[in-house]
Amino acid sequence: MRLNSGLLLTFLGLCYSLYLWPGLDIFRESLQKYLPLPDGPTLPITGHKGVDAALEVLRIEREREREKAVEVEKEGRKRVDSGIPGPSAADQDEEMVDVTDQPQTPVDEVDNALQILVRNATEEFGFIPRDVYEGVFDLPGAKRQHIFAMGELDYSGINTMVQEFRESRGISSAASHRVVVVYPKKHTLGEEDWEINFKSTRIAKRMVELLLLEEGKHLRKTYDLLHKTSESSTFAGWFFEAIVHHKFSTGWEDESRPQPILMKSDNCKPPTFSIDLSSSSPAPGTPPSSFTPLRADARTVVPVNLAGGLSDVTLDTNKYYIPTVTNNPLFDSFVVDHDRDRRIVVISIFQITISPRHGGSADGYRLIRKIMTRVGALLKEAGLDATIKVAYFLVHPDSKPKHKWEMPAGWNKNNILNNHCGEAFCIPVPVPAFPQV
Repeated sequence: MRLNSGLLLTFLGLCYSLYLWPGLDIFRESLQKYLPLPDGPTLPITGHKGVDAALEVLRIEREREREKAVEVEKEGRKRVDSGIPGPSAADQDEEMVDVTDQPQTPVDEVDNALQILVRNATEEFGFIPRDVYEGVFDLPGAKRQHIFAMGELDYSGINTMVQEFRESRGISSAASHRVVVVYPKKHTLGEEDWEINFKSTRIAKRMVELLLLEEGKHLRKTYDLLHKTSESSTFAGWFFEAIVHHKFSTGWEDESRPQPILMKSDNCKPPTFSIDLSSSSPAPGTPPSSFTPLRADARTVVPVNLAGGLSDVTLDTNKYYIPTVTNNPLFDSFVVDHDRDRRIVVISIFQITISPRHGGSADGYRLIRKIMTRVGALLKEAGLDATIKVAYFLVHPDSKPKHKWEMPAGWNKNNILNNHCGEAFCIPVPVPAFPQV
């Protein structure tokens, strides 16, 4: 999890103030009884749902760190066996900057475990202390309350909530207080500019999953309302994501199907891909195969747990994969296309955004390499020989001509076994042209 300086201070404050929370001593003693964690996926049943949930969070964190360690070890052996020289000075400098790949504190020490639980709670529910501490001590109960509140909100309720806040700077819906947060965006003399957003990325992603059940026309109508209102411009981005997921899964009509356009790389480490659609008429780029990830045929939406074994990922090209709730700001979805004649598999990575600039987390590279490993194993099981490539697609509204995708540090790391590097394309989606209802 990457935090700016303000959120980092808030996170540290939450960690320290946790020790003043009533009931911490009892919870801490109960948790300490079951540390260190036993090896394997099976955890002891403590009889305390909050402690059971905490142990599962710690187990997932431990497995994540072990996966990273195993990958680094295999990468090192492959480098030696292949006679590939070690990382250059520039790459070593990049590794020093890439703090997201540094080992985390051991989960088996109770104070470190509590810090991990606070971090998980902020990723789940945001930075409001009440939500964070409920997420530490009673994660199942906190999730139930938030899921119930999300179920109470549909596109109509969100429209009403945004209009109410715009007119009176208040929100009357009890459910919304579990789902959204409002904060001042900037303050000038005699004037305040406020923004409304979901409490956390995980809550936003769950709401996007629920919005996919809505009809496309409702999503377009709500997006049209939200993106014209300054207070809800960030909200509009989540509705745009739902619209794009809907289009990728139901299929693109020929007359509305955009063409991928190759973005220019600055050839730095890590690279920044950019494009200015207003400067000229750029020619459509050619993805690394004869096909495009945008097609008229429908694809089945498949939720994928990237923290698990990826058993839901197959060589079936009719699937559209959306990662289940995770802290992964590098990409929002992916597809796997297999060109048997050319013996190539392309994993298309989609980042959906209304912002003209996008970055990401280096941990996304590890997840992409994990997907590549899964695809490679499937090819081997099927007795098929194919080259696996990755292509990156920045999906955005076509109303904003200039776009940059600044890849995070780590682009040139750990890519000997599975090379996650690839070309980047943009896909301008004509949202303003969507029919109004």
